[in-house]
Amino acid sequence: MTSLSSSIPSTNNTKRWASLADRLNPNRPSFDAQLKANWKTMSKKQRKQIIKEDKIAIAALKSRGTSQPLPFTAEEDDHCETSPVAYTHIAPILQLIASRLDKKPCDLLIYDPYYCAGGVITHLNKLGYNNVYNKCEDFYDVISKNQIPKHDVILTNPPYSGDHFHKLLTFLQDNNKPALLLLPEHFSKNKSTLYKPDNFCFLTPPERYHYWTPEGMRNPKQKDGSSKRRKQHENLVLGSRNSPFASHWFISLDPIMSNDELVSLVNDGKEEVQLVDGCRLYRKEEDIIPTTFKGTAVEEDVDTDERKKKKRRRRKRSKEEDS
Repeated sequence: MTSLSSSIPSTNNTKRWASLADRLNPNRPSFDAQLKANWKTMSKKQRKQIIKEDKIAIAALKSRGTSQPLPFTAEEDDHCETSPVAYTHIAPILQLIASRLDKKPCDLLIYDPYYCAGGVITHLNKLGYNNVYNKCEDFYDVISKNQIPKHDVILTNPPYSGDHFHKLLTFLQDNNKPALLLLPEHFSKNKSTLYKPDNFCFLTPPERYHYWTPEGMRNPKQKDGSSKRRKQHENLVLGSRNSPFASHWFISLDPIMSNDELVSLVNDGKEEVQLVDGCRLYRKEEDIIPTTFKGTAVEEDVDTDERKKKKRRRRKRSKEEDS
């Protein structure tokens, strides 16, 4: 997931880049009133240049997942990038790690070893984490050559197919760094004999996470070639949205702190780490309340106010992803 093409406007600003059409549309969140007001008074040459730059940026966004061949074999269904919302949920934990290492968030060295199309760098940069290593390279080849980049923490949404999870756990055994892994709820020892639930604590979102596939990285037809996949929500910056698995964060902060200490900090309401509203941290895997497409499953006697809050959170998340 390396950074986007240099022709794409910077996304490190407080506002995410938006297309010219969105900036001129008063019904869009990214509407630029000043640009709209000045548009008619601009010279033809000025408007033509803005339109040209917009087309170049759009073309780069659409090709970011296919502009260079991947130096490794990948399953088509593994071409899914993490939602920006998921990174906002894990940011308080990253901030805690930085604090314990006596670093500012912008100086924390984050390593995502699995490459897709660059989204992780863009999304974490926007949150103030500017030292993110994620390049178009074969992670396992990097391991074999002993060329692992210097890092403070592993943060990744690894491929869910095959034995990637087992290979990742093999690497983490001797890495001696905190690890934040976004994985399906059903991942267990059936995926790897190295997986031990007691080695992790678990951060769950208020609603089921979406994933995003950059344009051109998945065949629009079913594997048997019989029919097209059902139409999915699309976003120019992120790609096509899907949600194949309910997932959450698997967290191990060893050797910085124990999982028990982390859970105590969060559940005791310490100001050192405050989770995003609706997120929960569990020490034991069996205590996790499973998530659904509509949101986190709760007891049947949940009150009306809680239901309304959940709906507001879903609408807010949708706006954040589409803006």
